[in-house]
Amino acid sequence: MGKKKEHQNRLIQMAKDIVTLGEAISQMEKHMQSTWTDEVERSDLENLKERMKEVESNLCKLREEIGHLEKIHCKGI
Repeated sequence: MGKKKEHQNRLIQMAKDIVTLGEAISQMEKHMQSTWTDEVERSDLENLKERMKEVESNLCKLREEIGHLEKIHCKGI
């Protein structure tokens, strides 16, 4: 496997790991909503939820771009 392919595989794995992290944070937010409502303002949790949606969307775009780059670079290998 060439260096380009190894680099692409690392980028793809990194994107997957980031998406997994985002999903874990979203799950934690759900748990926090039920346990921390007295300590944390509901609006703060909603704000966090909206930001997480934006992060997830951007990570999906990153994954698509990495896939696109992989197709381009694999043609040259």
